[in-house]
Amino acid sequence: MPMANSGRATGRAGATRKSMKSISQLKRQPLAIFVDACIIINAYTLASLVLFARWAPLTYYEELLLFLPFALAIHSGLNLKFGLYRAVGRYVGLDQVLRLIQACIISVALLLVAGSVIMSSSIMHVLAMVPIGGTITFILMTGVRFYPRVFYERSLREVKPRLNVLIVGAGAAGEMLIRSMQKGPGSEINPVALVDDDSRLEDMEIHGVPIHSPIESIPEIVRQQDIDEIVIAIPSATLPEFQRIWQICSRTGTATKALRPLQSVHLGKVGLDDIREIEVEDVLGRQPVHTDYGQISEFIKGKNVLITGAGGSIGSELVLQISRHNPASMILVDHEESALYAIHEKLTGTLSNNHVLCVADIRSEGKMESLFNKYRPSLVFHAAAYKHVPLMETHPGEAVMNNVFGTYNVARLAGLYGSSCFVNISTDKAVEPVNVLGATKHLSERVVVDLGAEFSDTSYCSVRFGNVLGSRGSVIPIFREQIRRGGPITVTHPEMTRYFMLISEAVDLVLQAAAFPDREGIYVLEMGTPVRIVDLARQMIDFMRPHDDIPITFTGLRPGEKLHEQLFDKMERREDSAHPMIYRVSTSPWQDKPVTSRLPSVFAAADARDQKRIRQLLVELIPSYTPFDMSLVGDVGDYAASDFRTGDATPGDQLQEDSTWVKYKWVDGRLETER
Repeated sequence: MPMANSGRATGRAGATRKSMKSISQLKRQPLAIFVDACIIINAYTLASLVLFARWAPLTYYEELLLFLPFALAIHSGLNLKFGLYRAVGRYVGLDQVLRLIQACIISVALLLVAGSVIMSSSIMHVLAMVPIGGTITFILMTGVRFYPRVFYERSLREVKPRLNVLIVGAGAAGEMLIRSMQKGPGSEINPVALVDDDSRLEDMEIHGVPIHSPIESIPEIVRQQDIDEIVIAIPSATLPEFQRIWQICSRTGTATKALRPLQSVHLGKVGLDDIREIEVEDVLGRQPVHTDYGQISEFIKGKNVLITGAGGSIGSELVLQISRHNPASMILVDHEESALYAIHEKLTGTLSNNHVLCVADIRSEGKMESLFNKYRPSLVFHAAAYKHVPLMETHPGEAVMNNVFGTYNVARLAGLYGSSCFVNISTDKAVEPVNVLGATKHLSERVVVDLGAEFSDTSYCSVRFGNVLGSRGSVIPIFREQIRRGGPITVTHPEMTRYFMLISEAVDLVLQAAAFPDREGIYVLEMGTPVRIVDLARQMIDFMRPHDDIPITFTGLRPGEKLHEQLFDKMERREDSAHPMIYRVSTSPWQDKPVTSRLPSVFAAADARDQKRIRQLLVELIPSYTPFDMSLVGDVGDYAASDFRTGDATPGDQLQEDSTWVKYKWVDGRLETER
């Protein structure tokens, strides 16, 4: 009974609040109707006086007095019908204007008919007066409705402290950004100025924001305009251009941010959510990637898309970019629930809510088949894989089952359930591999080729590329943390090089390759020139702690590491594709040698944890695989580690006694260190 009484009390309270709200609305409505009535009468009277004051007959004004009540009734009635008296004044927007336009157009049409009857002796006068009166009515009603909003926003701007922002770049991205900053009432962000290298834009404006030139004037603008934050809004800037702008901004000591890469601009969706902190990856990145977003959107729009490894570095970027192309749904698969939930948090409420989270192991045949049976994905992006080279050297069975069997399991189901496209994410470590991870990724490429021949209705392709800047476990986050601690930065070998690409760029090109009409086989991304890891470390020091002396320490090669990676096998032939940064492997030494029939023996060895047998089978299946020589673990070559603080070391330098290098030895199947 108490609960019932409480429910009735709550209901009464709700009803009381509702009735009070209705009374408040009733108090406001008569005033609004009265104001509109004054506008209507004066608008049509003014139209008559302006047009016919000197030569209209007296009977016209007599008939006009009869016409005005009809005008008042029709306009007011339609305003009520279209809900024009229910809006809160300070939140009036485009929706209210569109309703008012509809109400006025219908009113004018009805009044032309009514006026022709009421003012029959002055039909020609009516045909001229009614449209003009209706137009004046619309203009005045719009002004009256927008005044509270303008007053409210100006009041907030005067009272509320705002962040003065300088936007670098007066192009499409800068224009969309200003609109976003000026959009909401009481916005805390105040775009004070734009700066651009195009001298023709000097002293012009975008949405009331003045444009300055050149970019070198940024320090002066920051001082004069009391700038709190700088936003670099040139997503298409080349690396040298971005580095130049960043260096100019960094000298001001003002917080500097940047937009996400090109995709948001191409899709016309630049907003405040696209502004992010500048990371070292932005300064170290490569040239911007230009892709056909129209083709990508057509490929993805309205389709069910399944992404494995959705919580990982590549997988999560795939999810974010795919969500912008309006898929029907996204099925996000990962065995790590924390990573899966993290990407869910990024999507919810901002980008897309049409996604499903699936905690699953790609090796589980039953679980994965149930997902394919339930969601019937049209597109499958397979990004789930183990990627830690030294760890997989000591756990080859896990590498085989996850990277080879997991790929086989998902790719086979894509064919069985009629997916139109399966895309496998591969790596340059699959080329002439020296480690177990590379060997398993090599086999996964061949598995995808074999299944493409078996399931002709599904397009199968692999996209191969090098390291991505900032991915989990890569050198960037490791170096970043070491620099924050004051060093030393640990580099395995002075001559080690790697290919690098921004995650967003790599995923852009993966989607572009997948959207090709003839998307089958193996694609390789253009990665530019390999970068020495020690040079990367120096650049990060210059970015993060330019005035500190951060030492670089060499630890020696780790198990399975190559000094230099390559993107193509010596026996592979490449050809151009429809995109200048994507190549297709046209021929390879193993394309006519199916591997799937021999996989059961590899899986059996992995289940038995027979590491020797696993490596033996990998050598038999992959002629280019040369198992890593464990005697090389800890090798740093003949370099003086301390000399790399200034970058003056050259081959042949001797290790000095005071060097802080660490060397690893492989002893009885385990790593030991000595200093």
